[in-house]
Amino acid sequence: MQVTSRSAKGRRVRVRRYAVGGALCLLAGINALIGSAWYLWLGAAAVGVGIIYGSGRRIFGAGVRRTGQEIVCRYLPWYESNPYIATLLLPLIAIAMIGAGCAPGNPAWLWYGGVILLAISALLMGVSVWIWRRSLLRITPPALTVRIAERGSELTDIRREDVRSIEPKLVPNAAAGTERLQVEIAYQPADVSNETTVTVMLGMYLSVQPINLLNALVAWKDGAHENPCELLDRIEGILRGNPQ
Repeated sequence: MQVTSRSAKGRRVRVRRYAVGGALCLLAGINALIGSAWYLWLGAAAVGVGIIYGSGRRIFGAGVRRTGQEIVCRYLPWYESNPYIATLLLPLIAIAMIGAGCAPGNPAWLWYGGVILLAISALLMGVSVWIWRRSLLRITPPALTVRIAERGSELTDIRREDVRSIEPKLVPNAAAGTERLQVEIAYQPADVSNETTVTVMLGMYLSVQPINLLNALVAWKDGAHENPCELLDRIEGILRGNPQ
C-alpha cells in the first residue's frame, strides 16, 4: 500500500510539473510570436524546460569500456543529464536575466542574479570535469580497482576473497527530495591483519544504471569458478543493460 501511494504521489507531481512547464513554454512561444523582448521568451522557455525536466539524475548511456581482460566504468558527462542542465539551461536563464537587468525600467538585481547564475554554471561544469577525471571502477576476474571522486580518494584494489558483502543502499537525495540507489561494498583491506571491514559506496560517480551496477558486481563476486572471459562478457552485458 505504501509503495502504491508513493507511486501515485509521484505521478501527480509529474503531471503538475509537466502542466506548469508546458504552460511556461507555451507562454514563451506566444511572447516570441508577438515580438516581446527576447529575454522574456528565452527565460520563460528555459525555466519551463527545467520544470518539465525536474530534479534528479538521468543516464543516457553506459560509461563502460572493455579492453581485453578488464572492464572500466567511468563517469562520462555527456551520458549524464545534470551537466546538460549546468551547460545549457542555467546559462540561458542567466543570459535572460542579464538581458532583463540591462533593459530600462527593470531592477538591477536581475543583472547581478544572472552573473551569479553564470558563475554557478561554470562551477558545476568544473565539478563535472573533475568527477570525470577522477572516478574509476576497473573490473578484472580476480579483483576490483576503485577510485571515487572525493578529495583524498586514491586507487584501491579489492580482491574477490576480501569482499564481505555487496548490497544495495538507498541514499537520501536532498536536492530532489527522493532516495537514490547506490551499491555498498564491504571488504577487508589486504594490508590489515585483523577483521577490520571497510565500506565503499559506488554508483553516483559512475555513468551506469545503479541496478545494473549492483547486478554486475554481484555476478562478479559469485563468479569465482566461471571462465574469466565468459564472466567478463556477462558482466559487460549486465552493465550495458543487455544481460546474457
